[in-house]
Amino acid sequence: MRIVHYFSPMSGYAYLGFGELCAVAERCGALIEHRPVDIQQVFAATDTVAPAKQSPARLAWRRTDMLRWAERRSLPLNAAPRHWPVDASLAARAIIAAGLGGFGQTALAEAILAAVWARDLTIACPDILAGLARECGLDAAAILALADGPEAHARYAQNTQDAIAAGVFGSPTVFIGEDMYFGQDRLDFVERALAPAREPRTRT
Repeated sequence: MRIVHYFSPMSGYAYLGFGELCAVAERCGALIEHRPVDIQQVFAATDTVAPAKQSPARLAWRRTDMLRWAERRSLPLNAAPRHWPVDASLAARAIIAAGLGGFGQTALAEAILAAVWARDLTIACPDILAGLARECGLDAAAILALADGPEAHARYAQNTQDAIAAGVFGSPTVFIGEDMYFGQDRLDFVERALAPAREPRTRT
């Protein structure tokens, strides 16, 4: 089974759900295909108001809700990070590059999300991204070189267009086949959808 994971590297809810998504995949024997997207293009295509542009009341609720989820998931969280929102395009392409280079995307994606929401770092900075890659034991120079290359740019654009075509309107969004699950608070439905694939077949 394959999980397709559309998300923005600066998404707070993607941060809150990332570890649980990986745990669900491990429990169910599923593979995750991480597809970072340009969330601003997704918002524009779907007439969605970006969280940073929502009303003060909505933002206050969002921060309260995020803190509750962080407590439930035992995650550190700064609900009002200094470096949010920022241009996340290089960070997204770095995650893509990690996959293209065969380094694996999961550790770097998780580190980038945590950099925004737990460490107050700006993921728009190449030096910060290089440091995060090194912390993950990855070849930072190779990843950043690939991130600036045409293949990573093309993959980033394709991810975004694929997401829009599939009806994605926010981050994180998960697909199992054609079934869409929006939000990190829907991962129980994701696990339920994957559960039949892990159940042993009985002989008749």
